[in-house]
Amino acid sequence: MTTADHLLGLQEIDSAIDQCGHRRTRLAERMTVAEADAAVKKHRSEIVTADKSAAAATTRIEALERENATRDTKKKRLDAQLKTVIAPREAEALMHEMSLLDEQRSVADDEELECMDALEAAEAARSTADTALARAIDAQADAQAGLADAEAALDAEVAELGAQRSSVASAAGSDLVARYERLRKSFGGIAISRLHGTRCGACHLDQSNKTMEAIKAAVDGEPLECEQCGRLLVR
Repeated sequence: MTTADHLLGLQEIDSAIDQCGHRRTRLAERMTVAEADAAVKKHRSEIVTADKSAAAATTRIEALERENATRDTKKKRLDAQLKTVIAPREAEALMHEMSLLDEQRSVADDEELECMDALEAAEAARSTADTALARAIDAQADAQAGLADAEAALDAEVAELGAQRSSVASAAGSDLVARYERLRKSFGGIAISRLHGTRCGACHLDQSNKTMEAIKAAVDGEPLECEQCGRLLVR
């Protein structure tokens, strides 16, 4: 193999390694993990919302029961007073006040029933969210395992390419490889290209007759720089 063949092989391997990096960020398994994470987050949020609703309903029920207990105590006191009064006007006032307490209690009882319904709905929502969360956590674990397997496969592929690269780089020679590496950094990973007719395969621009003659005369296919873009250029 010529020096050019070694360098082109090195470029091919490096491009394959770069592609592995791109594939790593675009793994379908990564999207599956993201979706699983979102589902877990969603169901945990549902649990928090259900718990807050249940707590609010419970707090209101307890408050209504305290208010009703206070009304019952007051009504008993008024009823005892009613039994001792003689004046009709005073008795009428006491009875009116007791009637208002009954109305307030009726309203409170209706509200308490609504709160109990809300509590029951919140507890049902909590139960549904608990079940969904358990399933989502299992799915999340499966997704993470799938991603780990996919990444391990890529790691193995990169390791194999790395071993090939070491062999090819050794055959190409340290000085030329160092030059190649500098150009790779400058040109976004592509340091060398074949000549297609009189055009550079990287920048697609024509070379001068002088450069073409130099390329043809190069010993062992030694690469020259493209006069247009500066990358290494071989026949």
